[in-house]
Amino acid sequence: VLQVLKEKISVLPDNHRDALAADIDAIMYTTEGDVRIYYGDDGMKFVSILMRFWYLNGANLPDEVPGETKVFQIMFGDESTKEKRHLLTANYEFQREFTEGAKPDWTITRIEHPRLLE
Repeated sequence: VLQVLKEKISVLPDNHRDALAADIDAIMYTTEGDVRIYYGDDGMKFVSILMRFWYLNGANLPDEVPGETKVFQIMFGDESTKEKRHLLTANYEFQREFTEGAKPDWTITRIEHPRLLE
């Protein structure tokens, strides 16, 4: 996944690269989309969790990004000071082995930022 992500990011315009970044304080909502437990042929046990994130981002994107949520304008101070924010979505799938004695490390197996990484 990391190599595919690096290749996709290298050809993105700067504003799309900026839109991929989310500060922890900018994450407005998270939910788990899918939780699966499965077993490998050799008896290994795995869990996979798909997490969905909605976050505010100030990247310079068009007012309407196809497939994304409405643009919000947040005003600071007076009417002449406006800062535009996009409410964007991201889906990350994490996987971890749960076989007894396995390290408790999570691996990202899928990354989706609709309309930004396509």
